[in-house]
Amino acid sequence: MTILLVLSLINACWNIFSASVSFLMLPQVRKMYEDGQMEESMGPFYAMMSDEMKQTMMEGIKMLSQMDPKYFLFLGILFVGSLIGVIQMFKGKKTGLHIYSISQILMLINSSVYLYPHQPQSGFVSDLLLTLIFILLYYLYFKRMEMLGNPPKSPEQP
Repeated sequence: MTILLVLSLINACWNIFSASVSFLMLPQVRKMYEDGQMEESMGPFYAMMSDEMKQTMMEGIKMLSQMDPKYFLFLGILFVGSLIGVIQMFKGKKTGLHIYSISQILMLINSSVYLYPHQPQSGFVSDLLLTLIFILLYYLYFKRMEMLGNPPKSPEQP
């Protein structure tokens, strides 16, 4: 359980940072892509890439430049919710599972609206499976604790 919670904690923190940076940088990335300055700005790094890597990177930047900034805003907020849920689960509170689960499901909906329509190969199935696996494992942990007579702490308990 601790390993899963640590992985979820790291994931939430990293994605809060990533979504914040993406939200703030998106207007500049969009402008640079539209002005054709992206290759020039990559400098020596871009020169060392193979043609296939350059093409893949430019396709990713093109997709990013077409994204609605609300996607990153909502994603960051939902990852804050996920982080709160993980912290609650660390404290043994089952309400953390509910907060985490709701945040993760809303992230899938957010991605279905803003991200997956832009991706040539949708990652929905893999994202859904990973989400379900983590929620199921957390659920089974709390269920096991209840069966062993160590029920998770309710919000009223200190």
